[in-house]
Amino acid sequence: ILLEFPMASPLIALLLFGGALPSAHGSRVTSSTVGVRRTFNSMAWRKFMSLNRKERASNRDQSRVQKLGEVHESLQRGSMLKVLASLNSEESFPALKNDLLIRAARGENVEKVPVWMHRQAGRYLPEFRNFSDRFPFMHRCSTPEIATRLTIQPVERFGLDAAIIFSDILVLLPVLGVEWGMVKGKGPVVSEPINTPEDLVRIRSVTPTDIRNELGYVMEALRRSRTELDGKAALIGFSGAPWTLMGYMVQGEGAKSTAAVKAKGFMYQFPEASHEFMSTITDAVVHYLVEQVRSGAQMVQVFDSWAGELTPEMYAEFSTPYLKQVATRVKQELKDQGLPEVPVSLFPKGASSHALAALADSDFDVISLDEFIDPIKARQIAPNKVLQGNLDPSVLYLPPNVIQGETRKMIDKFGTQRYIANLGYAVDKSMDPDLVGAFAEEVHRYSEEINQLVPAETSSEMATA
Repeated sequence: ILLEFPMASPLIALLLFGGALPSAHGSRVTSSTVGVRRTFNSMAWRKFMSLNRKERASNRDQSRVQKLGEVHESLQRGSMLKVLASLNSEESFPALKNDLLIRAARGENVEKVPVWMHRQAGRYLPEFRNFSDRFPFMHRCSTPEIATRLTIQPVERFGLDAAIIFSDILVLLPVLGVEWGMVKGKGPVVSEPINTPEDLVRIRSVTPTDIRNELGYVMEALRRSRTELDGKAALIGFSGAPWTLMGYMVQGEGAKSTAAVKAKGFMYQFPEASHEFMSTITDAVVHYLVEQVRSGAQMVQVFDSWAGELTPEMYAEFSTPYLKQVATRVKQELKDQGLPEVPVSLFPKGASSHALAALADSDFDVISLDEFIDPIKARQIAPNKVLQGNLDPSVLYLPPNVIQGETRKMIDKFGTQRYIANLGYAVDKSMDPDLVGAFAEEVHRYSEEINQLVPAETSSEMATA
């Protein structure tokens, strides 16, 4: 719409984001949504009818005419969000040639197991260090050209089946009203943590507009990455889970050195305020994931990195319900807005053994497992879910023949269907890229060999059983 009608952008903004906009002179311009829509309908229809016969004769302009007709009809129905979604649709990106990950995530049969790794873009790669040695972390995250390059590097090197956007779970914190930064030798640090329920007045209720305005650099990196991948691998977007984000905002720094004592104490002392806080964060996470899909993400994953810091009882009360909300609401929003209904994944790090049963009764398509649960047991607990994981990352420090052997054992337990290979946690900066590559290569080689011996349908039935 904006390409066809540049002058209509204020009207589109009015339809999407409310009844008041700043004018060029700084004053407020208000209008009835119905009136604006009627005006815009008229403009669209006049533009549609003004296309001359010569234009309509060409294939390209035939498509243009059809699109404008669809726009007019959609506007008549008041489906503005669906119109915008269609214009920023899959058609504007290269076709996905390697759809192995997406098929596996949907539970469809695959010829070999797809593989990608948490933190696959990292300092262990010399090509990554070419950027990390020159630019601070947040500069890399907030510069779409750099973030795109870092996103794609592991796919180019290892032939992985997915790229995950280079970003950080904490980029959502400033949108919620909490500032943070990276401190050398300490990691992420929140400048003014939430200490009491009274501090929650600083937390903002986030809207999709806030996400687009403040995290536009993430969306641009997604669009660029999707285009530059050229269909060679699926693109994954992500967010931190509500509990993990809350933990950072209250604790003020990472859980590794603090055991999240302060964050857990807040929950014990102020359960009602904690639930209110979690609800606000959940809204933001939902909006953030939906906007990532709008910008080209073909799968989204929720990282509950602090899941293992809570007792099973606390996790069941303060994390699981909100995780379930995220999955259900993201899927509903994608459907309502006419966006691609992409697979939704969850990684409850450190809580796989006790949380999997409850999470099996959720709308997540994929559950990623840490290394502390046996794949056979996980299949029994969650037979309805696609599973992801869960090689012990420490294996990647060992000789190639050991990596290959452990990878084969893992695949034998999971099966080759309804499964995505990954690590139980993440690639470490001290790992050797060649050994990391040995893992990815063996996943493909061994699973393809199995599938040539065992029909995919049989393997799928075995995985479900």
